[in-house]
Amino acid sequence: MDAGRTLQEIIVALAVIASAVYVFRTRFPGTARRLRGWVAIRMVDSGSPRLEKWGRRLAPVPRAQDACGSCNSCEPKR
Repeated sequence: MDAGRTLQEIIVALAVIASAVYVFRTRFPGTARRLRGWVAIRMVDSGSPRLEKWGRRLAPVPRAQDACGSCNSCEPKR
């Protein structure tokens, strides 16, 4: 009985964390992008090959210089 309740609490905690991450990424995309970049830089500079690989995968995609940067669906300039 104890193991079942612990598993249930772990699953609920993971669902709450996933929901919080989703809300953060959708409501604050600029802050989320800066945070991902900051964490990725720290991972790449750590000196560990494994962390460097994860940091490069975590790094946000570079933005185009002429786009507004909000949704990446801007029409080309005429």
